[in-house]
Amino acid sequence: MTQDRIGPSVHVPKPGDDQPRLVRVAVITAIGFAVGVIWPKVAGMKLVPSVPSEAEGAASAASADPQSAPGDTGAPAAPPAAKAQPASAQAPESAPTPEEAFKISEPKITSCRDAKGARRERCDAIEIDAAARPKILALSACPAAKDLQGTLSLGIELDFASGKISDVMKGKSTSLPDATADALIACAKREFMTLSLSDIQHEQSRYTVFYIAEFLPPGKAATPDAGASVTPASGHATVGWEVAIVRDQPKDGEIVARLMRGTKVVVTGRDGDWYRVKYDAKGAEGWVFRTAIGM
Repeated sequence: MTQDRIGPSVHVPKPGDDQPRLVRVAVITAIGFAVGVIWPKVAGMKLVPSVPSEAEGAASAASADPQSAPGDTGAPAAPPAAKAQPASAQAPESAPTPEEAFKISEPKITSCRDAKGARRERCDAIEIDAAARPKILALSACPAAKDLQGTLSLGIELDFASGKISDVMKGKSTSLPDATADALIACAKREFMTLSLSDIQHEQSRYTVFYIAEFLPPGKAATPDAGASVTPASGHATVGWEVAIVRDQPKDGEIVARLMRGTKVVVTGRDGDWYRVKYDAKGAEGWVFRTAIGM
């Protein structure tokens, strides 16, 4: 018996069979939404951090603040109020320095004597200022100098035979009351007791040198003068010009002396092209142009 062979069949879709079934798509979408969104909330799960509430933020800030005390409600502690400083605790105004409390003139040699005690008509210039000035500045710490106003003429006797200051005296130019001036001189004597003259060059045995100390009114500090730009200088020089003009101030100062060629001077300072020199035996000072003394 012969079997019939069945060949492949061909299915021709009907119109509309190739369109998606919207009902099925909607069902699948609803199921996915329930699984991805609704179910985590029902189960108490958090997929992303939630925005903290106001109370939670306050509690977090309080726990992070090391100054919060135990038992706080969670509100951030207010910064402590600044305590008023009592007047005594405030920084005091700086006291004036000795240089600001009073002005000190340049030293003036008024007399000198040789080893036999004979008074000499001409005195050589000695470099005493570097050693003596700090001692005079120390008078600002003397009790008698507090709130002082006036002038003290202070003289010192230099005895090179003993290598010490033999006496400290009050000069005639003093304008301070006698009791105040005497108290300052007593302080000065204590300061000059420790001054040694061993390193100071000299030709005579004894010298008398005077300073003028001008004490300024309280609250008024000394202001820099025209010589504030002077830089220290030292040494000896000889006038090289036929005539060197000496002025009381650099450049435009008044003429105070004229020095002949060959005059020896002691250099004490410099301001630009001008040099301050001591040009006579009494220690008189003035300014000369640098080339006049070969500088």
